[in-house]
Amino acid sequence: MLTDRKELESHLSESIKTIKRKKAVVSDIKEELMNKYDIAGGTVSEWLSNPEITIPELDLREFIILTQQVYLKTGILSLNPEEHFTEVELKEARKYSADVKREKFDFPITLTNATLVGNAAYSVPMSVQTISSLMSNGLLTYDFELQREAKFKRNREDQIRIEPTLVKKNVDEIEEHLINGTLVPTTLVYNAMTRSSDSGDEILFDSTKGEITITKGTDLAIVDGYHRTKAIQKALQRNPHINFNFIVLITNFSKKSAQQYQAQLAKATPINKARIQELEANRHSDSVVRQLREESDLKGLISQTNRIHSLNKELVSYNVLADTIDEQFKMNSRADAMDVGDYLVDFFNILLGTYSNEFLEDPVSCKKVSLMCDNNMFVGYIVLARRMFEADAKAKVLRKIIKDIDFSKENKLWSELEVLDEDGKLNANTNKVRKNIADYFETIDLGELVK
Repeated sequence: MLTDRKELESHLSESIKTIKRKKAVVSDIKEELMNKYDIAGGTVSEWLSNPEITIPELDLREFIILTQQVYLKTGILSLNPEEHFTEVELKEARKYSADVKREKFDFPITLTNATLVGNAAYSVPMSVQTISSLMSNGLLTYDFELQREAKFKRNREDQIRIEPTLVKKNVDEIEEHLINGTLVPTTLVYNAMTRSSDSGDEILFDSTKGEITITKGTDLAIVDGYHRTKAIQKALQRNPHINFNFIVLITNFSKKSAQQYQAQLAKATPINKARIQELEANRHSDSVVRQLREESDLKGLISQTNRIHSLNKELVSYNVLADTIDEQFKMNSRADAMDVGDYLVDFFNILLGTYSNEFLEDPVSCKKVSLMCDNNMFVGYIVLARRMFEADAKAKVLRKIIKDIDFSKENKLWSELEVLDEDGKLNANTNKVRKNIADYFETIDLGELVK
C-alpha cells in the first residue's frame, strides 16, 4: 500500500456511515460487488452495517474493491484507490472472485432429519455450508437482545455504538479445528421469532417425513453459538468443501422466552478447565493422521473432506485414514498412537516411494487404469499395515507383498469382489467397496514374509 491502512480504514468507515442509510446507493454497491466479484449480498450488508468491525478483517483485495465502490458512489476524492494502492495491488483486486460460492436463497427452506425435542423446539443436523449461506443471505442474524453481553463503544462523534462480544482467539481456534477436521459436534441454538412469519407459522413440522420448514419472513436469530457461526464463515473461505454438520436446536419462542432460555444457558454449571482439556482430546487415530500429514510423503495429499480433489493431487480423504486407523489399530494411550504413527509413516513412505510415478507424479493417469491410487484402496493398505504391525514385520516387507497384487481394472478379481461394477466403474456403494477391500487384504497370505 502507498498509505497507512489503518488510517484509510478509519476514513472508509466514516464515509460508509454517510451512505449506509441511502438505500439506492447501498443497493448499487451490493449489485456491483455481487455481479463483478461474486460477493454475497448478506456479506456486503455486514461490511456496510458494521464497518469498524468488518473492514479490518477484510483481505487486501476485498478492502480495495470496497474502497473503490464507495469512492465511485460517493465521489469522495480522498478515497481514490489509485492514491492508496499500488498498480500490482489494484490489478490483483480486479481479478478477485469470492472463494466461497454462496448459494443465494430465501425462506422458506426445508430441513430434513428433524425431530421434535420439546415445546416449540426442534433438533436438526445442519451442514456448515447451510449455516454460512443463512448468514451471508441475511437469514440468520445476531440479535443483541438475545445475547449474554455486548460491547458499548464511543465513536468520534461521541455517539455510543453497540458491538457483539467476540473473542477472536476462540473463533480462530474453532476455525482451525474445522479446517483440520478435529472439531467435535456440538449444538447451536437458533430461535425463529414468534409473529415474524409472513404466513403466521414460523415453523412447519412434518413428523412423518422428519422435516421442518422455516417459512418466509421468519426472523431467525442466534441464541447460542455466535463464535462457532463466525468460525464457520472464516473456515469456508479457506476451504469451501469442509464436510461437517452441527446439531442445531431451533426454537420457536417469543423474544422474552428466548431471553429466558439464554439465561438458563448462562447459568449452566461451568466445566473445570482441566476437564475441558481432557474432553478436547481427540481420537488417537486423529493424532496419527496429523503425524502422517507432517512427517510422511502423504503430506499435502490428504483431503480435508470425504472428497478427493484431483487438482491438488490429493490421494486419500481424511475420514478414510482416520476412521480405518481407528477401527484397525488398538491404541489405548498417546504412546500407542505414536508407535502406530511411526510405523505408518515408514509404511506409506515405502509405498509411495516404490510407486512414485503412480502416487506422486501422475496419479490421474494411474486412476484411469488402476485401483492402486484409489481413495478406497487406502482402507486395504491400512489393514495390511495393521497385520504387519501386529506380526512385528518391518515396513520394507511391504514391497514384496504389493508387487504380487494386480491392481489393474482389467483384473476380474475386483469385479468378483464387487469393487467394480459390470461397466468397470467403481461400485456406487462406498461402504460395501471399502468392506470388501478390507476383507481382501485380510486374506492375503503373508507367509514367511512376516516371520
